[in-house]
Amino acid sequence: MKRVILSLFCFIIVTGIAYGQSMNIDVLRKEYFKVKSDSASCSKLYQKIIKDNSADNTIRCYKGAISAAMADYIKNKQEKIKLFTTGKKLIEESISKDTNNIEFRFLRFTIQTNCPKALGYNKQIASDKNKIVDNYNTNKNMALQHTMFDYLYHSAYLTEEDKNKISH
Repeated sequence: MKRVILSLFCFIIVTGIAYGQSMNIDVLRKEYFKVKSDSASCSKLYQKIIKDNSADNTIRCYKGAISAAMADYIKNKQEKIKLFTTGKKLIEESISKDTNNIEFRFLRFTIQTNCPKALGYNKQIASDKNKIVDNYNTNKNMALQHTMFDYLYHSAYLTEEDKNKISH
């Protein structure tokens, strides 16, 4: 009987590892903001999320943002462009499915405000910023709101008026 229980337990663990569990969105949100300052964190998170085949639109948008961010740390130009293009595509697909989602707009804002202008992925900075600032207080996830505040408040793209809107 012990062998049966042990075998069943091992099977459950191996199956879970082999097929993977969908990423925890709260962990993803927390880890995403480490990727810009730490290549090891970015690589580790990228390796986790690239294996996730979730149809969840939020996870797909983070997958896109992490892929685009990972391009910063790749030396091979073809791989760099491929990662960035894949990431951009996932972000845009997610936004097209939920155009009013300020979290998606925020993720795109973080990518567009940090990528080289030569890539041409900077056309929505102003509209995303306005959408985020105007709808900032509608976000009920306090941890996400805090993260957004920290990022936005230090952004060169926000005016003092914008900062006052999100401070209240």
